[in-house]
Amino acid sequence: MSQSRFAKLVDLAKASDSEQRRELLREVTDLFFESRGARGDRESALFDEVLQLVAAEMQDGVLAELAEKFADADDAPVGLMRDLANHSFEIAAPVLQRSKALDDQTLMEVVNYQSQQHIKSVAQRETISEAVSAVIVRFGDDHALDALIRNDGAKISRTSMEAAVDRARRNDMLHAGVVRRKDIPLDLLNELYFVVEAGLRDQILQRNASVDPATLDAALSRTRDRLRQSAGEMSAEAQKAMTFIQQKKNSGELNARLLVSLYREAKQSYFLYGLAELTNLDHDTAAELIERKDIDGLAMVCRAADIERPLFVTLAVLACGGDKAMAQAEEFGRMYNSVPVEAAQRAMRFFKVRKTANSRAA
Repeated sequence: MSQSRFAKLVDLAKASDSEQRRELLREVTDLFFESRGARGDRESALFDEVLQLVAAEMQDGVLAELAEKFADADDAPVGLMRDLANHSFEIAAPVLQRSKALDDQTLMEVVNYQSQQHIKSVAQRETISEAVSAVIVRFGDDHALDALIRNDGAKISRTSMEAAVDRARRNDMLHAGVVRRKDIPLDLLNELYFVVEAGLRDQILQRNASVDPATLDAALSRTRDRLRQSAGEMSAEAQKAMTFIQQKKNSGELNARLLVSLYREAKQSYFLYGLAELTNLDHDTAAELIERKDIDGLAMVCRAADIERPLFVTLAVLACGGDKAMAQAEEFGRMYNSVPVEAAQRAMRFFKVRKTANSRAA
């Protein structure tokens, strides 16, 4: 480093007047960029040391300028960037979003200890490793997670994707980002079918239709592995309802007409187990579908199970229609007709696997 450049650094480190330090900081910053390619490791380390020292005493406005100035520099001083990344959000944001000087360890520490705004900024980086994505999924709120999921430059492991899907089941803000993510595993995508709105359901069906049978079978296998867990102890009422439905199935009496009768008799648990068995759903999914009065979802499962249109309309009116259900009966019928049978049966393969896994666990 030339004597004049070294002198500038010394002056900056020694200056006591705040205005003088600010002016010298600007000059040294300009000098840093002017000397790009001509600095050795020792000189770069000296720049970093002095800039860190002086920045620690600067006002936020100056630090914000500094952060913006260095955020896009490939050779930005690493120590300074770390300090700025852990500062207030207004200062840290450009560094967190754009600086290549920050390594994964630094980014993970920021996610662990800084605000949700900091975490969201990390989630918006051009590229993100699986390790950093994992801590964002763990510590970030749903806004940060949504930013991560929508970021095509983020690598997300299978484990992190599972966690993201579990959270998406509880928050519709996450639905669009998860469904539209190009690398989301097919089995996890289908777990959201009965949770998302109609337009996103169509995208799931399109994705199912675009894959070959071997890919679909592999996805079904992963669904089976994911669901191979304990379903917990069943209540006496649930056991009684399940036994009744199995008896009706074995005798050939399990059909949509029986479901209508069970619903009218206010035997809710019997109705839900019967609906699940008849449509190859697991009990929890069937219960959620009825609880949400999900006509679209009911149309899909009934279409896949070859339940006749009039009986579907009756079920929809009883279980999902509400006070004005009878006036909507014709519309329910149109919804049923609009569901492609092949697409419905293809999607239902995932829920048949879910039902089988849960039954074995029970």
